[in-house]
Amino acid sequence: MAVVLWIIALLMLLLTVVDPRQLWYATTAWQFKHPEANEPSEASFAMGRVLSGICAAGFGVAAIATTASGLGPLTQERLDTLGRAAASELSGEYYKYASPGVTAIEDAIGRDDVVVTEGRTVTEDAGFGESYGIQEYFALAGAEDDSVAGCLEVSYDGGLFHEGDIDVDVSYGSGSC
Repeated sequence: MAVVLWIIALLMLLLTVVDPRQLWYATTAWQFKHPEANEPSEASFAMGRVLSGICAAGFGVAAIATTASGLGPLTQERLDTLGRAAASELSGEYYKYASPGVTAIEDAIGRDDVVVTEGRTVTEDAGFGESYGIQEYFALAGAEDDSVAGCLEVSYDGGLFHEGDIDVDVSYGSGSC
C-alpha cells in the first residue's frame, strides 16, 4: 500500500513540475483541428499546477504516515492490528487440500520481527465419507520481545472426502495460543 502511495505522490509531483502547456499538447491537443485556438488559458494551467501540488502533498503525507507506521518497533497494539488484517486477508476459499500455512501468514503480517510458529491442530470426529472440522492454531510472537504475542485460528471443514474447495475462516486473538 505504501508503495502505491509513493508512486502516486511522485507522479503528481512530476505533473506539478512538468510544463503544463507541453503536457496539454502531448495528451489533449490531438483532439482538435486547430489546437492553438482551443488551448486553455494561463489561469487554467496555473490551477492545474496548484491542484497537482496539493494532491502530491496529500499523497506524500499519506505515504510517509503509512511507511512510518510499518517501521516502528513492534508493540502489542501494532501486532493486534497486523493480526486482524492478516486474518481478514487469509479468510476465503482455498484449494481442496490447502489452507494458509506459516509462509502465507508471514507474508500477510509483512514484518520480519514477528515469528510465526505452527501450534496444535484440532480435528473433529466425523463419520466415514464425511467432511470433518479442522482448527489450526498459529502463534505470533515478537522476535525481540516474546511478551508481544497473538494467535491466529484457522477453521475449515475438510478431509479426504470433502468435495470442492474449502472455505477457510481465520480469526485473531491477542495473547498466546
